[in-house]
Amino acid sequence: MYQAIYGFVSGNMIEVIGTLLVLIIAMLLYKRGKTEFVRNIVLALVTEAEKRYGDGTGELKYHMVVERIYEVLPWILRLLYSKNQIDHMIEEAVDYLKRYLSDGKNLLGYGGDSGA
Repeated sequence: MYQAIYGFVSGNMIEVIGTLLVLIIAMLLYKRGKTEFVRNIVLALVTEAEKRYGDGTGELKYHMVVERIYEVLPWILRLLYSKNQIDHMIEEAVDYLKRYLSDGKNLLGYGGDSGA
């Protein structure tokens, strides 16, 4: 069995390498096209965690976001994005949310002086 596989691979080495290169390029292009999608999911999850847990619970919010990311993302995207890339996206989302809230807005989208 192994000899048959080895014989096929060694006899078709150029085709095997070409196919692997095409698959790798296709996966990288797919990842590149989905980066904004993943960032939007991360921002939504960071916002959800902030609404649910509030101030002073950063570690709890972080773990909630990481857990939910791996539940929500399609399996192919989970394979294509490393933990460091996901962590970086979470940090970007937290920074964005801090800037958003520092402008006097709240998570419902109303200004701080709306009187509601």
